Amino acid sequence: MPKCIMLVGVPASGKSHWARTKTITYVASTDNIISEVASNYGMTYDEGFKELIGFADKVMWRTINACMMRQLPFTIDRTNLTVKSRKKFIDKLKLHRYEIECWVFPLPGSESLPTEEWNRRLDSRRGKTIPAHVLSSMIEHYEVPTEAEGFSNIIFL
Repeated sequence: MPKCIMLVGVPASGKSHWARTKTITYVASTDNIISEVASNYGMTYDEGFKELIGFADKVMWRTINACMMRQLPFTIDRTNLTVKSRKKFIDKLKLHRYEIECWVFPLPGSESLPTEEWNRRLDSRRGKTIPAHVLSSMIEHYEVPTEAEGFSNIIFL
């Protein structure tokens, strides 16, 4: 049975770093696509986001579908903060008989991710900013993943 790892966490919680350094599978990430295309046109992530998000989402889903058709393992690197946002992936993965593992990254203000460290990480992302009200809303609406959603294993980092 092929495996998909779904990463869950707010921006700058360590998801993308983990995906780059710990996984050997394809990483499905709209952020990676936006960053690469924007860079090719001499733009920052922020400058290209509005124009490229729709394209990046289509490319990510085409790649995910190709992986599923071939039964290849892959990692989903998105915030995936709510049951609803995770469900669209889980439903498709279950249809293709994937084992779905969830890796949950700490929220800011926790012992594992002190607020000062989180702010440092956010500030270090040149050309990639998220408004404070959006970050607050993400944290406010976060729903802890459960096995009832369809995960075979949930790992809290």
